[in-house]
Amino acid sequence: MVVPVEFTYRREGSRPFAEMVEAVECAARSHGLAIVRRTDLQATLAAKGFVIQPLVILDVTVAGAEGHPCKLHVYAEGDSVWVTAIRPSVLWTVIEGEAPPQPEEAEASMIAVVDEAVTAS
Repeated sequence: MVVPVEFTYRREGSRPFAEMVEAVECAARSHGLAIVRRTDLQATLAAKGFVIQPLVILDVTVAGAEGHPCKLHVYAEGDSVWVTAIRPSVLWTVIEGEAPPQPEEAEASMIAVVDEAVTAS
């Protein structure tokens, strides 16, 4: 029997979109992640005439795995705001053909960031 792989870790937040982005950025920094790029995809596409719901993509690095990107997404889906982390073990395998040693630590950090951001008051 094949067990399906969960590519992402996703949780719904209870705060407005802009506040959720700020909460994710704060949680990332508090867990030792460096935000190396912030892409506001809604704004980028709006400049080209496309309308989408809010979507911000954060590229982060985990201490000890600086050469390996991690991705956090904050997006609106209907009236809900979601925070998603692409699991490093999956992302790194796709990008590099195999995960570097101990992707579990990076994955645990990413999950902790998502959980903290959606539960912080």
